[in-house]
Amino acid sequence: MHKLIGLISDFDVFLKRRRGLRIILILTVVLNTGYYVSSHYKNFPPTQARVDAAGFSPDKAYKFAYFYFYTGNFPLATLNTDLEYSKEGANQEIATRGKDLIMEYTHWSRLGENARILAYMPNAYLKGSIDNPSIKLFNALTFVIGLLLMFYGFWEIKKPLPGLLLLILMNCTPFFLYEVYSHENIFGLMASTFLMILGLNIKVLFLKSIDYFKLIFSAVFSGVLIGFFSEFRNEISVVIVSLLFLYMLSRYIKIVPKIVLIIIAIFSFNATKGFIRQHFNEKFEKTSQLVNLSKGHVYNGAKISGHNFWHPVFCGLGDFDSKYGYEWNDIKAYNYAIPILNKDYGMNIHYSGKYYTDDYYDDSRLYYKKPEELENYETVVKNKVISDIKKDPLWYVTIIVKRVFRTLTTTIPVSYLGWLLFPLAYYLIRNKEWNWASLIVVSLPLSATSIIVHSGRGTTYNSLFVYFVLVISLLMAYKYYQKKSIVKTSIEK
Repeated sequence: MHKLIGLISDFDVFLKRRRGLRIILILTVVLNTGYYVSSHYKNFPPTQARVDAAGFSPDKAYKFAYFYFYTGNFPLATLNTDLEYSKEGANQEIATRGKDLIMEYTHWSRLGENARILAYMPNAYLKGSIDNPSIKLFNALTFVIGLLLMFYGFWEIKKPLPGLLLLILMNCTPFFLYEVYSHENIFGLMASTFLMILGLNIKVLFLKSIDYFKLIFSAVFSGVLIGFFSEFRNEISVVIVSLLFLYMLSRYIKIVPKIVLIIIAIFSFNATKGFIRQHFNEKFEKTSQLVNLSKGHVYNGAKISGHNFWHPVFCGLGDFDSKYGYEWNDIKAYNYAIPILNKDYGMNIHYSGKYYTDDYYDDSRLYYKKPEELENYETVVKNKVISDIKKDPLWYVTIIVKRVFRTLTTTIPVSYLGWLLFPLAYYLIRNKEWNWASLIVVSLPLSATSIIVHSGRGTTYNSLFVYFVLVISLLMAYKYYQKKSIVKTSIEK
């Protein structure tokens, strides 16, 4: 043990040097480049995968990539399937087949989060074509940038060893290998965003010397990053809570600067989201005019800015409910809400048990009406959830407790490691290791989806706290044996 502690100490000293930093960063890039290249020949197995939602929905999204890449128009697609993949071909398609132009395909563009289309661009720019579009390169780039920034953040506070352990663990976890390198989806983006934010801001927990100019820049940039990626998938917004925790839990920032940083971060976050939504709203208006002039199919139906909240909460209660008829199934919610919308709100909706209504916005019947976008739909499902919780609070508390148990148990391939959170928290508090305790708190918001909305079908894999619990536990064990080793060496001398 004495020799092992010595070797680890020597390695830690090496990592703290710039040469050690460069080597780890280069190895990370090389390893993940290998992952990316190999995934084109053989996919990583879906040992851990999120199957609770469609997410990016590449089977629909690809329709909009063609015109966006070549002409910048969005949301624009075509009923024609024989396309020439070039800018000239796209412009010719608009000029000669205007009647085939559409602005919605099933329900991909109307439900918001339109920045998703940008995920296709890295691969398209690399190939010079949008033929066979893929978001794997986007996923790989964001994940690697997150890992690099995270490790650099730990190196900057002179704690590269736990940073390296986190890097290795996350770079070898089946969930990230599959979701980043094999799955055409964006379920790894929340972790990538969190790692970027952590790397940029971890110094506020560990460094007494604070450069407020750099910190303000970091707060602005972090808010922009979270706002930007949350317009790919709205649940990524929860990372802003982690950022605020970083500032609030810092023992080295005074109260007034903390308030200023929090305001700056929230403003940057909201401003970015607003800017992106305005950008795509303007594109929508321009595309509407183009399609109208081309005698195509203009979409005049409802739009929402992002995923609704109460619909998934309604369906999510089906993970443990056996009393009030909830189920992780959109149709279950529609069957409940639509009769009430017809009876109490006089909406006259026609519905026959599908994922959309039997009503359309257009005479060509290309654009069906989706229940989530109907006026008062969210109110109806919300009222049902709130009413059941008020009527039977113990039922709801039981579900939340079961979700917490599942989140603690099923996050990484080794079950039940999440329960180390409690003895570790006790140890850290008892020994006044406030910075490490704070770091665990910062990682907890990523478990929000599995506790507030739904804990089944792989949603618990979003959680990152177990990685931090495991690494900090190993670090505390190392520090304990390192002290013993120093004492032993002193006695021997």
